[in-house]
Amino acid sequence: MMWHRIVVFCFTFFINPLFAQKTFIKGRVTDSANGIAFISVALKNVAHETDQLQTWTDSLGYFQFGVNKDNKYIIKVSYLGYQEFISDTIAITEANNPFMLNISLKEEFTSLEEVVITGKKQIFETDKGKIVFNVQSLATTSGLTAFDMMKKLPGVTVDQNENIILRGSTGINVLIDGKMTYLSGGQLSNYLRGMSAEDLNKIELITAPPAEFDAAGNSGIINIIPKRNLNQGYAVDIRGAVSKGKFWMNNQNIASSFRAENWSLNGMFDFKTPHSYTQNKSGNTINDAGNLLQLKRENESIYKVKFYTWRLGADWQFLPKHKIGLNYHGYFDDFKSYNNSTVNRLSSSNGSHSFIRSTNDLIEPYHYDALNFNYQHDIDSLGKKITADAYFTSYRNYSDGLMTTQNYNANGNFQNEHLLRSYQPGFVKIKSVQTDTELPYGKFSLKAGLKYAEVENDNQFRFDTLQTGKFVEVEAMSNHFKYKERIAAAYFSGSKMFGKTSVDAGLRVEHTNADGITIKQDVNNKWEYTKLFPSLTVGRVINDDNKIDLSISRRINRPSYTELNPVRWYNDRYFYYSGNPDLVPELSWIYSLTYSLKRKYIFSAAYNQSLNYINRRVVIDDNGTTIKSQSANFGARNRLDVTLSAPIELFPFWDAQLFSDISYTSYPISQLSGDKQLSQWSGMFSLQQNISLPKGFNVNLSGFYYTSELRGIYLTEPVGWIDFGIKKSFLNNKLEAQFSVSDVLNTNRYWANSQTDVTDYYYRDKPYSRIFGLSLQYHFGGELLKSSTRRTEEQERL
Repeated sequence: MMWHRIVVFCFTFFINPLFAQKTFIKGRVTDSANGIAFISVALKNVAHETDQLQTWTDSLGYFQFGVNKDNKYIIKVSYLGYQEFISDTIAITEANNPFMLNISLKEEFTSLEEVVITGKKQIFETDKGKIVFNVQSLATTSGLTAFDMMKKLPGVTVDQNENIILRGSTGINVLIDGKMTYLSGGQLSNYLRGMSAEDLNKIELITAPPAEFDAAGNSGIINIIPKRNLNQGYAVDIRGAVSKGKFWMNNQNIASSFRAENWSLNGMFDFKTPHSYTQNKSGNTINDAGNLLQLKRENESIYKVKFYTWRLGADWQFLPKHKIGLNYHGYFDDFKSYNNSTVNRLSSSNGSHSFIRSTNDLIEPYHYDALNFNYQHDIDSLGKKITADAYFTSYRNYSDGLMTTQNYNANGNFQNEHLLRSYQPGFVKIKSVQTDTELPYGKFSLKAGLKYAEVENDNQFRFDTLQTGKFVEVEAMSNHFKYKERIAAAYFSGSKMFGKTSVDAGLRVEHTNADGITIKQDVNNKWEYTKLFPSLTVGRVINDDNKIDLSISRRINRPSYTELNPVRWYNDRYFYYSGNPDLVPELSWIYSLTYSLKRKYIFSAAYNQSLNYINRRVVIDDNGTTIKSQSANFGARNRLDVTLSAPIELFPFWDAQLFSDISYTSYPISQLSGDKQLSQWSGMFSLQQNISLPKGFNVNLSGFYYTSELRGIYLTEPVGWIDFGIKKSFLNNKLEAQFSVSDVLNTNRYWANSQTDVTDYYYRDKPYSRIFGLSLQYHFGGELLKSSTRRTEEQERL
């Protein structure tokens, strides 16, 4: 009887809507390419004007009306920032049952004397449990990168090592057009610096991702959606920019595309020199042979980078409903760093004991190649499709370093010199295949998919010291780390409209099998587990001005390959970074509630419960005098975020966007006598202003402020900064120029203090962040076809 009831329920819930009406008008509402969710669609009977129906589009922009044969109808769609759409008269006959209608809304333009104002979307919107940041609503994006845009996102911060943090956690996945980037840390930051903000359409913050996304990313997903173009013809963009901070930097870019009726080609080459400079002060207490010494460190770090990026892509629709594509993305990062450090060792009486001076020069080129083959079969014109993707990624890092340490006594007399040479090549190979099926039907839609990924990481590192004129291997520091991971996944999800209420439910299952081998110690860490990741989102359109979404999902944060690797990166003799092969994955439940008022005021609350929370810690090395910084599991973490996003129209030509995030975080850290529970209230506030001036000048002025926040064992100190930009188009919008100043008052900094008595370490980092930039971009031909970036979750953890 139970199974009988289940079958009846499934038939009623999923199948019955297909046959409940014999005649339908079906369609989809888009903004050129992307479906627009939860907007009102009105249907009027031409013969009976009082006979009107109204419905709302689903999460993909689809709608459906049940109608009578041999009648005539008109459909009307209105949406803020777009021209109103009114269809031609639709005559329903047996020959066009069902009637299919695709509606593409066009942006609305109005003029105010000499000022041209474009009707546009709000900077922030909400949709199905996610916050959408409409990048193109900003007045100034020219000359900025995707990495710059990330720092403007609500709840997103960047730490002193350029790790992207979402709501206090590095457990995020960054997607490009729905595909995982497979990069993390500095590599992800560099990758995003290779993307121009002008190429972006919007960025989605998905706090409770549905089942079709990989389960990785315990604090949520950031999905970067580039612009799309469907126009035929050729296009070429040439962009050049120079900027001045501590050093002169430049960025040169050329991108081109050609689209015919059934095929397209695109390519891009980019060269940039994102040099940087940081001053650092830090310190801690050590016990050196029974003497309690206070270390006070002053560092100066110079990073000289030449970054080359290239992309090639092709698509061919070889049959009306069948398309294949091939995409290649590569980059070469010619990275060199020079670190000068002075460490003063002070006795307990605060008198000078001795000091060291060290230089640490590192040459670390990165090579990256990623190939994607994809196939798409369009089952019908309403969005039913089957896709298949195959990926191969190769990542190589060749690292050579030399650290020279000179020891001086309290009188400043030279004592001795020590040289430490390192060679740390790393190789990562990623292979994955996946297939997805999407089946939208009027009031409900189904999705299902399979994926298999295999990752291999190999890093044989060696350290040598100079002894009697010859370099000799340091056996205790040299090692060989190998890691192999296999993940198999399957998911199923469905969504259905119940009047003004939508329900999206899904289940993803992932089986992980991984081996991490530290060869010299013959240590083999094995992980094998199968986890279920359910997700549920319920959305309710109360009326045109009020909408509410409730979401829940389970997520996992697998350690990155760098976090697992026990190789060392020295800052000086008393401080180094190292991986932690004992890390275990972090599991989280995420609950999210979002309310939208008048399509522009957004209130949200998100609660995250995590087990085996991963973040940075520092400990004293086995020698008792050296600080080791590494990722670690912290136990259970709870975090609550309450956010508000509100547009403010100061004048018709001057609008602003206010965003605030008040959070509470709690988790344990290790103490000498046991664990200590940390907790902290924090706040983030931003005001982004767009000003349209006469003669086509557009100004952007943005301010950001962060209060103290917990990050691993650290409590950060408050920080704030202001960015400014102005742009102008010339030559009938073919030439665009922008001048910008980041961190106008030079106030950005990274300061923090340890909250554990295991060590009293603190740091005071000051990057050279006030940078003046000038960029010029010239456009030839028609609309540029942006290359398709298709990537997956494993690269995210490089």
